Amino acid sequence: MIDWNDCLLQALRTGCEGRRELAYAAMVMVDPFACWEDFADLLQERGLSGVINFPPASVVEQATVAGTIDAGQETEFRRLEWFGSLGFRTIFATSTNHAIAVAQDRLRISLDAILYVSPAALEVPIRDEIELVAAHGSLAADQSPSLPVYELRAPDA
Repeated sequence: MIDWNDCLLQALRTGCEGRRELAYAAMVMVDPFACWEDFADLLQERGLSGVINFPPASVVEQATVAGTIDAGQETEFRRLEWFGSLGFRTIFATSTNHAIAVAQDRLRISLDAILYVSPAALEVPIRDEIELVAAHGSLAADQSPSLPVYELRAPDA
């Protein structure tokens, strides 16, 4: 098993410094063992401007009642709100349509975009660069987002 947050922490400790205006750290926001203050300090020291909850909890945890927020997503919202209160920009990743509207409301001050993670996107291999594309079809239309909605480019068929 890989501890993705620990990998990020190690990379931040050994990485170069300098302001990165549109650099977002992908973090497992439901990690119960992370020291979030350490992450915030290192992100600020390294000049990263934002955070994203990736992979999103909604990929593995589904709300028991349709149209509600599950416990994992609630944890993600609270962590992103906390990072936003420290001046970080946020991107909210989700695999549910309902959470898009909630994110726009709860994270409105710090929210730069939404990342929709479709079931097909789970087949995208992890690599240095993963392509994002503008969300299309009913997702963007149904939610009437006031900011960009992206999705991971699904693997070629």
